[in-house]
Amino acid sequence: MGDTDVQIVDVRRSHSDYIKGQVTYQTKLGIGDPLAVVDIDEVVERYRKWFKLFPRVELFYALKCNNDKKIIDVLVKLGSSFDCASKVEIQQVLELGVDSSRIIYANPCKQNSHLTYAKEHNVDLMTFDNEEELIKIKMLYGSARLLMRFRPKQTYEVMYDLGKKFGCVFEEAVDLFISAKNKGLKVIGVSFHVGSNCLSSDAFASAIKEARMIFDVGLQVGFDMNMLDIGGGYRGRDVEHPTIEENADIINQCLDEYFPEAERVTIIAEPGRYLVETAVSAAANIIGRKLIYDNDKTSLEHVMYSINDGVYGTFPWVKEVTDAFVISPVLRKARKEKQNSTVWGPTCCSLDCLATDIILPLMEVGEWVHISYSGAYSFCLSTNFNSMPRPKLYYFCSRDTWESVNLLMNHGRPTMTADIL
Repeated sequence: MGDTDVQIVDVRRSHSDYIKGQVTYQTKLGIGDPLAVVDIDEVVERYRKWFKLFPRVELFYALKCNNDKKIIDVLVKLGSSFDCASKVEIQQVLELGVDSSRIIYANPCKQNSHLTYAKEHNVDLMTFDNEEELIKIKMLYGSARLLMRFRPKQTYEVMYDLGKKFGCVFEEAVDLFISAKNKGLKVIGVSFHVGSNCLSSDAFASAIKEARMIFDVGLQVGFDMNMLDIGGGYRGRDVEHPTIEENADIINQCLDEYFPEAERVTIIAEPGRYLVETAVSAAANIIGRKLIYDNDKTSLEHVMYSINDGVYGTFPWVKEVTDAFVISPVLRKARKEKQNSTVWGPTCCSLDCLATDIILPLMEVGEWVHISYSGAYSFCLSTNFNSMPRPKLYYFCSRDTWESVNLLMNHGRPTMTADIL
């Protein structure tokens, strides 16, 4: 079976079952390298759920979050549009047959050669947030359709505050609109991003209200304003707040109030982790263990585990979301003893630490652990530091889902491999 095959199962299983099957399979072959399972059903479910919750909002998947070819193949087949930030990202989706009209070049700071590539391939929808970018666009792609990216005045708690890097403020908007008008450029709307993994639905409410004010400035300057991009920031797990349902309630209310359907404004968004975070789970082998006793050496106080995947591999984000890190034994043995533990990655770097002071069952070298929620900003940020092996990916999809979206993978034909679980 090749690395890119999709295993078709008659009945969808849990991630734990998928991982147990692959761990057992690898163990029989004497392979101890890290692995990850990709649940195609989860991606499809999330995509379909989006349009039920946001009937007015077209989904442009943020490719930067996870550009795994199989996942992108699925989204292409489902009809998704894409948020791209570079020439290579644009090239990836174009080569999969995505029409240029379904791509937004949503990087407010574009490299000249990348912008030229976008023009050569008719990717004309893009963002800007400053005068220098307008000059660049005028010089290289004067016919582009532009969205002015603004930085919301009111800020809320987020994992990454993108407003530190991108977005103009309201007071700058008038001058930018006038400058674009004088240059003969075409501004068609506004965009914003509340920040990655936003912790409040109110962030969308205040940003949409502010977007309306900037939108009206563009109309007053004389632009045919017809698009609003509400960006990303949607959380990935159903147990987190705000949930996607909570965000949808607020966003839909605000869109109806500030951008009513009668105005025929196209609404788009750029979700990333919402679609893929829960679709991937990883498994790593315990390659080392250090037992730490009290001063009398009679009581075990702490256990330090080393596993063969870490922050330079699948988990570069773990420092920012330690409270969300979920780790558990794969082939759980009958044991009651639990210990305060630290989990280290495999490299020689002291920063390669996945979790500290986490309570885990006492495990042995050679056992496997399951790490949940590994689909967002994982593989795309991983390195081969110390030349450690990257995880092998195993893809699973139920037969009903596979057939319902008519996934044309592996040169147009699905690989109907045996169910090894």
